[in-house]
Amino acid sequence: MITPILVPKLGMSTSEDVTVVKWIKSDGEPVEKGEPVVIIETAKVTHEIEAQASGTVFKLKKVKDKVKIGDPLGVVADSREEFEAYKETLAKEPEVTAGLVFEEGEDETEEGIRLSFEEEEERPPVAPTAEVGDRVVLKRIPFIGMRRTIADNLVTSLSTGAQLTVVAEADMTEIAHFRKKLMLDGLGEKVTFVDMLVKLLASVLKEFPIVNSSVAGDEIICWGEYHIGVAVALEDGLVVPVVRNADQKSLLAVSREIKKLARKAQKSELNPEHYQGGTFTLSSGGKVDVDFMTPIINPPQNAILGIGKIGPRPAVHQGQLTIRTMTYLCLTHDHRVIDGAPAGMFLGKLKEIIEHPEQFQNILK
Repeated sequence: MITPILVPKLGMSTSEDVTVVKWIKSDGEPVEKGEPVVIIETAKVTHEIEAQASGTVFKLKKVKDKVKIGDPLGVVADSREEFEAYKETLAKEPEVTAGLVFEEGEDETEEGIRLSFEEEEERPPVAPTAEVGDRVVLKRIPFIGMRRTIADNLVTSLSTGAQLTVVAEADMTEIAHFRKKLMLDGLGEKVTFVDMLVKLLASVLKEFPIVNSSVAGDEIICWGEYHIGVAVALEDGLVVPVVRNADQKSLLAVSREIKKLARKAQKSELNPEHYQGGTFTLSSGGKVDVDFMTPIINPPQNAILGIGKIGPRPAVHQGQLTIRTMTYLCLTHDHRVIDGAPAGMFLGKLKEIIEHPEQFQNILK
């Protein structure tokens, strides 16, 4: 009996790229139903796939292979002979010759060509690869899985949009006092600046719908929902779980949700619904002592806000030079969709709310 080991549907998408990152069971190794067999990764999150039957594992895909949802990674069979017979029934891949694809039975004539030279020329250039030779190597890190997914997403983001970053300095002194007061008033839980900014962003985005948008074909879609992605740094990369309907939740509820998502991210327990569907992203560089940044947009969103280090700094306040708690707000926006004026106005409104207690207190309830 043959039981295929298939790439499961992990989220709303049916065409999401998946990478095989590790086989837990070796080729020809026995397995019991329910045991983990192989680890795959998609959108920077890993998933273990379990055997759906008992038998012997035989591989069809190897580590580093890119596959699609529904593809067979291998099978669980009763014997190798059964597996070999099954392989013969699989559809044969078209032969590829010098960048041209021919169907079985076709000759290499003009009529047999299915991939034109024009299509071949449109393929993106391949990055140069280092030659190791006899050079001293300190460490080898596989460029697959999460690291490769992050790289592909960043290149796609930069190559498909006209990204521009605008920066404003914001006085965080009053909101820092408000945060301290929350703690002293017996809230019982630590509320972070990120928690508060997620709430403030959800409010400001309502006034600037073009910033809370995505491009879909020939349309710009301005979303009527406010799902804020929060970048979480991991040892091997970065993930962006999403706080859904942040505008409808209390500050305490947002804070708890961010902490819960961060814990899941650290344990590689995020499901697709935890990181899909964001409309805007917040990234903070304060923990690594970064003053300001030029964050890269998280597709298909059209903007992202980066927050620099929050700390004491000389500033002019009410006409006097003094020490204030300051930070930089760094908004990267896709200039194809969001012009400089609305981007600057959005950043200015956020700065205004942060600096005036009578405005942010009404939002941070």
